[in-house]
This record gives sequence, C-alpha cells and structure tokens, in this order.
Amino acid sequence: MAATSRASGGCWTCRLRRKKCDDERPICKGCLALEIDCLYSDDKPEWMDGAEKQKRKADWLKKEVKRRAAHRRERRYLQGLDVRLESLDASLTDDSNRAVAKDLINAAPLSSSAATSSTSRSVAEKSTPNSGSDSALTDSPTSAPSPDEHADDFTPACKQHRARLSREAEAHSTMMYLDYVFPFLFPYYRPSFSDIGRGWLLVLLNKNNTLFHSALSLAGYFYGIVIGQMQYAPSECHSHNLEALQEQQGLALRWLQREMQDIVTRGVKGNLAEANRVMASIIQLMTCDIATAKPGNWEMHLGAATELFNEIMKHHAMTEEGHACFMMVLLQLGSRPFTWTPKNHPWGSDQAILRFFTAQLLFLDTLASTALQQPPKLQQWHYSLMMPLDDEALKHMPKLEKEQTLPHINLRDFVGVENWIIISIGEIAALDSWKKEMKRSGSLSVAQLVTRASAIEQRLRASLETLGVAINHDGPSVDGPQHLLQYFAGSFSPHMMHDVAMNSRIWAQAAITYLSVVLSGWQPSSAEIRGSVAETIEMFLSLPSPDCLRTLVWPFTITGCLAGPCQEQTFRDLVASMGPLKVLGTIREGLAIMERVWERRADIDENPDHWDLSASLRSLQQPALLL
Repeated sequence: MAATSRASGGCWTCRLRRKKCDDERPICKGCLALEIDCLYSDDKPEWMDGAEKQKRKADWLKKEVKRRAAHRRERRYLQGLDVRLESLDASLTDDSNRAVAKDLINAAPLSSSAATSSTSRSVAEKSTPNSGSDSALTDSPTSAPSPDEHADDFTPACKQHRARLSREAEAHSTMMYLDYVFPFLFPYYRPSFSDIGRGWLLVLLNKNNTLFHSALSLAGYFYGIVIGQMQYAPSECHSHNLEALQEQQGLALRWLQREMQDIVTRGVKGNLAEANRVMASIIQLMTCDIATAKPGNWEMHLGAATELFNEIMKHHAMTEEGHACFMMVLLQLGSRPFTWTPKNHPWGSDQAILRFFTAQLLFLDTLASTALQQPPKLQQWHYSLMMPLDDEALKHMPKLEKEQTLPHINLRDFVGVENWIIISIGEIAALDSWKKEMKRSGSLSVAQLVTRASAIEQRLRASLETLGVAINHDGPSVDGPQHLLQYFAGSFSPHMMHDVAMNSRIWAQAAITYLSVVLSGWQPSSAEIRGSVAETIEMFLSLPSPDCLRTLVWPFTITGCLAGPCQEQTFRDLVASMGPLKVLGTIREGLAIMERVWERRADIDENPDHWDLSASLRSLQQPALLL
C-alpha cells in the first residue's frame, strides 16, 4: 500500500528526532546547525515505519549528531584562526603591527569536554606551551596534569592515585603513537641511523602541547579500531575510546589557538623555531583528521599551514640576490645558527621537524589542488625545494655541504613518491585551472594548451623510463658496510610496503591519466585513457598486499573514476580485501567517489564538457583530500 502523504509537521528528520521544525526549505535551521540530512517529501520515507527500521534510523542519527559535534567545534576554532591568517603578511613583517595583530585574535569558545578534562594540561601556568631550546624539556606537556573540577569529591590519596594513572596512561599512549601509529601513517619515512632516527618526534611531543594531544587522540583511535576487531572486546571500550579521542582533539585545538595567538602577536621574523612548531601542529591536526576520516576541516588547516610556510620562506629563506634557499632556514634552526652542516652530521630536532612537515605540506598542498581546481598554494617554491640545484642557482648561494647535489626536500624519503611526479601533478592542476579560466573568458588557445600539456607528458614519460631501470637494477644489498645501517633503518622489515619505485610508478601513471583528461576532456572510452587505466589496474593487482592501497588513494580514485563498467568490481574487491584497515584514512572515501561517478555515468556521458576529475573529487558535496 502506498505511503500516506504528509500535509505538515516539518521535515522528516526533525520528526524522527521529535524536534520542532521551522519548515525552512530546502533545509531547516535545525538540520543545518547539526549538519545532517534534511528530508522533505510528500511520501513517508521507508524507514519511518513506527517499528524496527525507525528505531535503527533514530539510533544512527543520534550517533551521527554526536560524531559531527567534534567537527563543528573544530571548525569554530579554525574559522577564528582562518580570519586572522588573512592578516599574517602585514602583521608579521612589521614589529609595530604586532599589538594590532594581538587585538585581531578572537578567543574561540572552549569545548566543554576539553574544559572539564581530568587529563588536560594546565594552561594557566605556561604562557607559551612550546617555548625553550631543544634541551629544555622541563616544559614537557606531560609534566603535570591540571586539577579535576570534581577533585573535592576525593581524598588527597585518591587524587594522587588518579593523577599517577593519568600520567601512566599518557605514557602508554605516547609510546603506542611512536611505536605503531606514526610508522603506520608514514611507512616510507625511515630516517637513517646516522640521522638519529625519529628522536626529533619525541622531542616535539615533549615540547608541543598541540602535537602531544593530537598524538594521544590518534593513538586512542587506532587502539579503539584494534580492540573493536577482537571477538570478546567489551562494548564500553569503543565508547570510552571515542570520548577520549574527542577530549584529546579538543585539548589539541585549545593549544593550537594559543600557539597561533602567540606567533601572530610576536611575529615570524624573530621566532623561526616557534613558527616552525606551530606549522607542524597545524599539519599534524590535518593529518589526524584525514587518518580518522573526519569530514570537512582540512581546507582551513591547509590554508593556515601554507600561509605560515610562505611567511617562513619570505623572512628566512631569501638570499641577498632574491633567490630562495631552504638551506638557509635549516641553518638558522641548527644548534649553532648559520654554521654550515657537515655532510654526515645528523639534523638537529628543529631542522628535522621543518624537513618532515615541509615535505608533508608540499605533498598535501599538491593533492588538494587537484580537487580545488587551482594551482598548488606553494607552487612558487616547488623548483627551489624539490629540483636538483643547477649551476646558476649554486652561484647565488653560499657553499653547501650536506645538500650540495640533492634537492632540499626529497619526497621519496617522506611519502614514497618521487619529486618529479608531485611537481608534474601540481603543473597539471595549474594547467587545468588555466584552461578553465581561459574558457570562461573566451580566450582559450588550444595550441598553447597542447604545447604545455605535451611538455608535462614528455617529462613524465621520460622519468618513468628511468624509474623502470631503477626497478630492474636497483635493490637492497645485504653486503658491504651499509648493511648494519640499513638494518636499523628497517629496510628489510617484513612489514615494509611495496618499494618506492613501484609506488612512484603507479602515481606517475595516474598523473598521465589526469593529464589526458585535462587535455582532451572527459573521454573514458578513448584509447589513451583506457590504456592508461588498464595499465594502472594491472599494477594495483600486482601489489604484494591490498594493505598497500593506503599509500595510493589518490591514484586509485583517479583511475577508478575513469574505469569501465566491467572494471568496477575490481576496485570494490581491492578495498574489501583490506579488511579492517579500510576504516583508516580515506580509501573508503575514494571508493565512495567512484561509486558516485559510476552511478552518474549516463548523465556525465551526455554532458562530458561539464565534468572532469576535479568535479569527481568534489562529488561528495565537499572537496576530497585523498591521502
């Protein structure tokens, strides 16, 4: 029997929640505020049956409202920061403007979970959470917990016991992050034994409250995922870990706001180390959101981090001749500023922090540009940071020792992708943006488009041939004096991901597919695109484990969106074969994008001029950053 029509009473979502609805169209204020689906229809939805389906839908909606609460709270913090960052260029270049900059900071409301946390750090006792030198670990964020607001309910002995348990739990979570979570998130980052490994990360966690709480939240999230897979895990473990995750994220945001206020007030010019750590905090929070599949806030994180990095480069990297020299920034962060670093000398903690998070930022910024339809925000620094130094550039720089023949940042050491691929993807995104702008203005030159695209493609294919040689002839050697160092670097670990050459080859082939769409439009049936898609799928199927897909989400999604109907199930099966690991990161978001594109295939084919890969990456109502 057909469902009855509804004359009034507001949207179906408010009726399900038993809330008063203002009947605003197309979305009521209640659903808009909570960021949930608002359903208006004449017919009663299938789940509104007054029985089991309605109960399940109501329970799911309650969980969704609670899950999105942390997202809304985080966005309020970030919107305050985002507005202030628009004045960074002016406020950080002139000391006289610092008082003005301080007045521009609006205190964001503190989350109730963060304000009442029994494990939170005492903000009142420290004006600058991350101040001090590398050796000054007395400012450690783990030095003392803040008082519990309900402390009067306990005896002194009980309060002391609770504080000890809190510190012990944090120590366990910190080691869980260092031993398991960080290596999982960054499997290709294996600093050499001579560079003292990842010691800088422990230093940073001790100094920086934002990073510390963000690391605890990630450790708790991963632990919850693992516990959730155990057959006899108690259900309260999951809810407890979810509450702990939200609590730690709230604390991280409070500390980030404090750090941002401090750096905007004091300026970047004379506070390089502090600015470096604030940038690291922002990127870490963005990584945390992506790893836990939180929606929506990465654009504000990315805007803040790129603006801060631009200020660091403008103030600390420019030579007298006007050339950008990243090595100059690294030298200022050394234990003896402006003293040249010997080639085999390990990086200091602040230097290692800058190198690691700069690599992450270049990578994230470039991937974001493919969804945002704009050139990478940091594209002006790509060649000076990621290309080998040529003779002309060397003439305008002081003599280098440690990085004389290498790019300043080698992404293969951090994310497992060669520099030339990321540079090329950035150029393709810029070309896509230029093409759209020229079409809007009616001045597109097809000849110029083909010339620019051909230059990018030639470089990609030539580099791919070189990469093929590396796959055939280069491999880890177990002989020689480097064997011990390679062993400690983890090169022979049984958990090692597929090698950098294989990873880079897949990324490069997906970049060629991306370029074909920018050049020729949405033509999945063309010989060039079909051949590129088929070749990439073959490489996906040759991976040693489906788990490897977690470092390949962008090429996986780009390829899948252009796959034919007979190839769709291959992508579904690859994601399904990841098992529980598919809940970490953005692989499920990538598959959801593909499914959306496949559903709309008929409509897209009718109007191919109105569709491209950037539209695909925005098909879930917000741009996707597929890390």
